[in-house]
Amino acid sequence: MAARQPLWAGLDHDEQQRLRPLVEWMIRTKHWEAARGFDLTQEVVVSIAVPAALLILEIGPRAYRDVRAIIVHPSTITTRGPRATTIRGVLTDGPRRVLGHTLDRRGPVVIAWDAIQRDLRNRHLGHNVVIHELAHKLDAVDGLFDGTPEMRGSSRRAEWVRVCTAEYLRLRTQIEPDPVLRPYATENPSEFFAVACEAFFEQPLALQEHKPALYAVLLDYFGQDTAARALRTDAARQPQQAL
Repeated sequence: MAARQPLWAGLDHDEQQRLRPLVEWMIRTKHWEAARGFDLTQEVVVSIAVPAALLILEIGPRAYRDVRAIIVHPSTITTRGPRATTIRGVLTDGPRRVLGHTLDRRGPVVIAWDAIQRDLRNRHLGHNVVIHELAHKLDAVDGLFDGTPEMRGSSRRAEWVRVCTAEYLRLRTQIEPDPVLRPYATENPSEFFAVACEAFFEQPLALQEHKPALYAVLLDYFGQDTAARALRTDAARQPQQAL
């Protein structure tokens, strides 16, 4: 079942061998729940567990110590409660339709199955709701949703903050659409991190080309050269030239 996942297909043999027990660990140790009478099939669980496990392939399972439950809805979720608007200092408590959400450090990860299917059908857009929501959990390991995950070394952290702050501020002030990161990245630093993670795994070549410094700090954090992986995958798909 895992072999059918697009992200799995891009891994080399060694990566697949190391990812498989992480996928099994995710399935075995996390609480999985279906909402609204949804049928939580093996396909659904594996479609979430594979990208979720890929995020921590080099980081290790301790990064998910606060991921306790994953709740899957059949379709888009409606949330309520006070939240910021696009107008500084103004809040609203009206209903909001979302594809997934992670409300707090130890709370459940909630994901809509139709959003996962839509992402798989439209991979060229670079969206991945599973990566996005689990990235929020990585962000909050230190207790804060601030766009800076837990990492060792003050110099690494300083470089992360320098690069990500500069890119975030650039996104918020530029007029033209960004070539890689979607507008939702300007909501706040936490959303910037989650959207950047989507691009790192789904559109690594574009991210490396247009934002090499951002790509570099993500590579350092995740320990995965996703651009090299994408080049290798593209080369494998090319028809062999006749001798």
